[in-house]
Amino acid sequence: MTQVRIGSENQGKDFSLYFWTPGAPEAEMRAALRKKWDWVVPTHATSTGRYAILLSNLLRVYQEPEKATVDDIRGAIEKGLNKEAFNRLKIALDAPSGELSKVVRIPERTIARREIFKPDESERILRVASAFQRAIEVLGSLDTARRWFSSAKRALGGKTPMEFCDTEPGAEEVANLLGRIEHGVFS
Repeated sequence: MTQVRIGSENQGKDFSLYFWTPGAPEAEMRAALRKKWDWVVPTHATSTGRYAILLSNLLRVYQEPEKATVDDIRGAIEKGLNKEAFNRLKIALDAPSGELSKVVRIPERTIARREIFKPDESERILRVASAFQRAIEVLGSLDTARRWFSSAKRALGGKTPMEFCDTEPGAEEVANLLGRIEHGVFS
């Protein structure tokens, strides 16, 4: 597996992207995750592998994508994501805290005082992160994904993809829209 570092988007506090492919050396992914401003993007991973990489990005703790199980992912959600996961997502999205807290339906005061989120809150954070990570995969750039994720879309009734991720059916529609973009079907 090889990881390819793209772009040097580290202007100030921004992420550099690493594209992960099956078989990439574990040491490379571990090294990327140790760096505060690196974000690993999966290519050719199973659904469970994608979630493992996403959790690794949010928690900055390596999980081997090829060996991850659904129980591992469910366990991480049940255990609860920490505040750093929320903050990393907020920075990756380049979104105001209030906007993200509204989408994941966690009051800002709760975010300020809680270190570990409840399972339902963690699942909502993961839902938004998953949709955003998919946008990075499809669009190929952090800046492009940010603009796309925060711009109103006619296909989403004039709402932004981020706003649409406030429910599971909405997040699925965002994924469908990204699939159409990926395959050249414009709507």
